[in-house]
Amino acid sequence: MPVYSSHLLEYEHLRLGERIRQARQSRGLTLKELAARVNTSPARLSQIENERVRLDVDEAIGFAAALGVAIDTLVPPDVSVPYQLARDAEVRGRAPRATLFAAPDHRSSVRSVHSYWPLADLFVGRHLEPVLGHIAPTAPDQLQYCYHDEEEFVFALRGALEFTIKTPDGTRREELARGDCVYFRSDLPTAFRSLDAEPAETLNVFCSPSASIDGGLDGEHHRAIAFTEPDGGRDLKRQGGQKLRLLREMRGWPLGLIARAAGLSERQVLAIERGERAMPLDAVMKLARAFGKPLRELIGLAVATPPYYYVQRSHAIPSIPDRKRRTPVERPNVPRSKTCQPLAAGFPAREMYPHFLRLLNVDLDTLTMHEHHGQEFIYILEGELELTTYSGDRQVREVLHAGDSCYIDSTVPHLLRSRTRNPYSETSAEVIDVFWCPLGEAYLFET
Repeated sequence: MPVYSSHLLEYEHLRLGERIRQARQSRGLTLKELAARVNTSPARLSQIENERVRLDVDEAIGFAAALGVAIDTLVPPDVSVPYQLARDAEVRGRAPRATLFAAPDHRSSVRSVHSYWPLADLFVGRHLEPVLGHIAPTAPDQLQYCYHDEEEFVFALRGALEFTIKTPDGTRREELARGDCVYFRSDLPTAFRSLDAEPAETLNVFCSPSASIDGGLDGEHHRAIAFTEPDGGRDLKRQGGQKLRLLREMRGWPLGLIARAAGLSERQVLAIERGERAMPLDAVMKLARAFGKPLRELIGLAVATPPYYYVQRSHAIPSIPDRKRRTPVERPNVPRSKTCQPLAAGFPAREMYPHFLRLLNVDLDTLTMHEHHGQEFIYILEGELELTTYSGDRQVREVLHAGDSCYIDSTVPHLLRSRTRNPYSETSAEVIDVFWCPLGEAYLFET
């Protein structure tokens, strides 16, 4: 899960001009003297030092050489940062990223009626994609059915919404109130709509069976998924073709490249993408290798078996048995610092495990840094949470408030502590904690 410190910076954050000025002055050089060394004018150097001119790479290296300093003095070296934070106010202040749908009849793509705000940036090795969703009110006959090759967890933060899923056993509908959640196979056609006049608000977490290899270069769309017609939920050839087309378009691969990788002609690939013919299994295996995807991701609906989804009602959460972490998060012989209740106990989740956590009001010295295989996405529902972890070899602490979230590499030692000003409060924070771990839920929790 490599997220580097430079990924979190803009050019202005480097304050490169100020660094150059400080290095120049510490060496007793005048503007004119340094300008002569880098073959520029004193006026332009003054503009650089006052952040009015942006440097290119060659110029930055030239300044480092002229000042006799390492390039790290001017452009700080990257540190691997094992976490990302998303502040609620900043997320809501940004424009949402559209979800791009591949139209079922191979025409130009269409946009979702819903809006989504990413809660973590794309990076290599990320298995979860969390987003804040605004689910628009839609007439029942105007639903946009779609699917993608993942599992999905949706928690209703505000309002009431309807969840519809087309399974091999028929169409199912569930109404979700605030605090309800649903975990489902999103390789089946699904649709959401708000049941109120205003959009409902959701926390959506997508779990990909293969790690992200996208670098987040597309700032307009956060994902592309297949769009199906209301009566197209069981057309496997069409859905298989849409998957292939989406993968190809997301990579920017021409039709000829796909044809060569699959050992097919371009005409055959085009017929597959249009749903006019089924894809040969040997071609699917070749394309899985070419895309770096597991075979089951390209097969999808053909192996769909129940249960297809699981709904957890808010009113029933208090009665869910608490689970104990296998990795100790407290020191020996001290009271527990949190309760952990699974939110998808009735679904055979393969790698993503959402839990509702109540963090109790305990002293910091009762807790211990811990680590385990996998990744975690944590969304703060109520209270304050303090995250302690590492950035490089430096220990860091971050405080999160209601609506904030963080994505962490759980293999790096970390500690979660609730914060409260009320000494009489037993529970200091309540959070949704979604674990990703290919070793299974039994590795994380005692059963």
